[in-house]
Amino acid sequence: MNVLGINCVFHESSAALVVDGNVTAAAEEERFNRIKHGKSALVSNADDLPSRAIAFCLQQAGIEPEEIDLVAVAFDPQLRRETFQVDPLSVDGDWGSARGEALFRTSLARIPERISDLLGVDCAAMVRWIPHHVAHAASAYYPCGDDEAAVLVVDGIGESATALLGAGKGTLIEPLGDLRYPHSVGFVWEKLSAYLGFSPYDASKVMGLASYGDPRTHASAFAEIVGEGPELEVRTDAFEFRLPGFEALEQHFGPRRLPGEPLDQRHIDLAATLQSWNNRTILGLAERTHRLHPAQTLCFSGGVALNCTTNWLLKEEGPFSRVFIPSAPHDGGTAIGAALAAFHASGGPFPEPTTISPSKFSCEYAGPEYSDEQILAAFAQAGVTSQRSPDIAREVARRISGGEVVGWFQGRMELGPRALGNRSLLADPRDPGMRDMLNDKVKHREAFRPFAPSVLAERARDWFDLGRDSESFHFMLFTCPVLPAMASRIPAVVHVDGTSRVQTVSADLNPRYHRLISEFDELTGVPMVLNTSFNDSEPIVCTPSDALATFLGTRIDAVAIGDHLASRA
Repeated sequence: MNVLGINCVFHESSAALVVDGNVTAAAEEERFNRIKHGKSALVSNADDLPSRAIAFCLQQAGIEPEEIDLVAVAFDPQLRRETFQVDPLSVDGDWGSARGEALFRTSLARIPERISDLLGVDCAAMVRWIPHHVAHAASAYYPCGDDEAAVLVVDGIGESATALLGAGKGTLIEPLGDLRYPHSVGFVWEKLSAYLGFSPYDASKVMGLASYGDPRTHASAFAEIVGEGPELEVRTDAFEFRLPGFEALEQHFGPRRLPGEPLDQRHIDLAATLQSWNNRTILGLAERTHRLHPAQTLCFSGGVALNCTTNWLLKEEGPFSRVFIPSAPHDGGTAIGAALAAFHASGGPFPEPTTISPSKFSCEYAGPEYSDEQILAAFAQAGVTSQRSPDIAREVARRISGGEVVGWFQGRMELGPRALGNRSLLADPRDPGMRDMLNDKVKHREAFRPFAPSVLAERARDWFDLGRDSESFHFMLFTCPVLPAMASRIPAVVHVDGTSRVQTVSADLNPRYHRLISEFDELTGVPMVLNTSFNDSEPIVCTPSDALATFLGTRIDAVAIGDHLASRA
């Protein structure tokens, strides 16, 4: 059975292809169209399909449109109709208003026709509408390796719910509870991110900023507008999620920060208060989920599952002995979840738990890869001279140990917002000036933002307190304490609070990246490299041409694409 999964309704547009229950290909549209998040989330463009991502998935699997059995869309229009309520605090013609909802439903209704037009096949009878949060849950549950687990999804909004609490049992995902708009953890992050002068999608910046602040400064004011624990209550008159202004929030926290203005300490403290509240709220939701379904494993998904600080606390202090988070817990992963949910709902068998391993069912490296001929053609087109390296891992390790920043482009592209060693910029974690240089001269971003270490999985506990095991360390989804005796040796990847957002690298999941780090260890005695996404205020690079354009437009010292290396020297 061939199932095409599509996420197109809001943002992080994406596509995935599941063949007989296995994820064959998956990618976000932003990597192809070079527009962050793929598109804007408008009431009128739910039918704006991830056409390039769909084309890639079919090509990667060698599937013709006529061979598709089901098309799974990560949204349920019927559930939306049953649960939507007009928001009196909304702009006419936009989200939450009656006229905006009419436009949204019209664009939803166009999706089957748009899919048919794109594929050249009548797909009306093949479309399966998968509830948004079920798609999120499926993206974590089916690859997790257990045939029973609790599931928790927390994001901005699905159809009308803002969180799902449930259980995975065999092929079935059973919803057991939820939260409803306006009680949304994700929307609180979006609104406060914008209040702090960032974009609504910049929760990761606020998370990094929080470590510099005091969460007690705004604690009482914050408590007036949000509740805590599993029964979340958010005051819409304070947040006005669907209105463009910030007057209500300014009454509680003072004037908002405009984009580009200096950060005041009160802004930094508010970020800390928000992070502290998020920690308590997610732990409360996990405890509620455990009471509903006291399994050993929790599968956590939704955009809020990208918060690495909270994830660490959930793993260490939560009621579940195992926490699994996929590499793409945000909306980009719902294409995979929708396809897997549709496959199993149609009678597809659940894999035997004893045969599952993280490497067999992992979806993190599901994007495109490029042949040697395509790589050489990209170098020629860009006018960049390259040399074939007889040992690219050793050569790049040598350059990094000598202080160079190297673009590392290898194999299949990662799925999710974090570079996992195939579309990465790599540098020396020992260099105390590397963080400031990368933020200022290469990434062109805020000075407070930290960088992550990619560390050999077998050596990670020598350097970091990893706490409980989790396969999701492979996906850079937990911040954890750096061992005090080691922190001074790797200053470029230690955040102000003494933590690092660790990615463990194993030889079975990414052998070439593992070998590069091993070579760096041989040279330096440090079994890790600094890893950040290969981009510059743009989506992570997808093609060799993207990589070379970013190389030429920044102060990266060298770029390694496959076995080919180019440098500025």
